[in-house]
Amino acid sequence: MKRLSIYHALIKFTNTFSLLVALGTFSLYLYFSKRYDVQPNFIVGAGLSLGTWIIYTIDHLLDAIQLKEHASSTRHRYHFYKHRQIIFIVFISIFILLVLSLKLSRIYYTYVFCLSILTVIHFLMNYIISRRHLKLRLFKEIYIALVVTIGFVITPVLEHYSEINLPYIFGVFGVLYLINLANLFIFSYFDRLSDQKDKMLSIAHFYSPKKLKQFIQIGIGLSIFLTFILLVNGIISWIDGFVFLPMQLSLLLIIIKPSLFIINDQYRFYGDLIYLYPIITFPFLH
Repeated sequence: MKRLSIYHALIKFTNTFSLLVALGTFSLYLYFSKRYDVQPNFIVGAGLSLGTWIIYTIDHLLDAIQLKEHASSTRHRYHFYKHRQIIFIVFISIFILLVLSLKLSRIYYTYVFCLSILTVIHFLMNYIISRRHLKLRLFKEIYIALVVTIGFVITPVLEHYSEINLPYIFGVFGVLYLINLANLFIFSYFDRLSDQKDKMLSIAHFYSPKKLKQFIQIGIGLSIFLTFILLVNGIISWIDGFVFLPMQLSLLLIIIKPSLFIINDQYRFYGDLIYLYPIITFPFLH
C-alpha cells in the first residue's frame, strides 16, 4: 500500500507541474537532432523545453483563475491556490528564457516570434473567440497538435536548413502530428466529465464518447499505417519505427482500457510519458 501511494503521489506531482511535457520536449529535440545528423544545441533544447513548460503552465493558470476554487481537476485547484507562487516561478522562467535567447543565432528570433504568434492565437481561441463561436473549439486540439509538432520536428534542423531531408521531415511530421492529435483527443475523452462540470469546452463537448473514441482509434491507426508506408519505402529507418510504434501502441492501450488508466489520472501521465521513449534509442544513435 505504501509503495502504491508513492506511485500515485509521483503521478500527481508530475501531472500537476507538467514535468513530463518539458522532459519529453527535450527528449524529442535530442532525438531529431541525432536523426537529422546535426549537432544538438543544448541551449536551444533547454529553451524549447522551458518555453513549452511556460505555455502549459500559463494555460493551467488561466483556467485555474477562471474556475477558482470550484475547479474539478487537482492541477487546476493547485494552480489557483498557489497561483502567486507559480506566477513568480513563471516570471523567473521567462527571465531565464530571455537570458538563453542572448546566446542564440538570429534565425531563432523570427522562428520564436512566429511560434509566439501561433501561441497567442491559441489563447485567443481558447479564452475569447470560442465563447462567441463555440464551434471554433472543434479546432482547438487540431491546432495545438500542429503547433506542438512544428516545435518538435522543425526546431532541431532550423540552423541546418540546407541539409534538410524533405521526405523524412514530412514523413515524421505526419506520423508525430497524428500521435499528438490522438493524445490530445484522449485527454479530452477522459476529461469530458470534469470539463462539463467546469463549463470548459473541448472536442468532447461536440461528440459522444463512443464517437470520440473512434476518432482516436482512427488517428492511431492512420499513424501506424503511415509509419509502415514510410518504413517500406525507406524514408524512415527501423529506429524511427522503434520509437513511433511503442508510442502508438501505448495510446491504443490507454483508449482500449480506459477503466485502468482513468484511476489517479494515469492516462495523462502515460500519455505524456510516450515523449520520453526516444531516450531508449540514444545508445544506437551516432
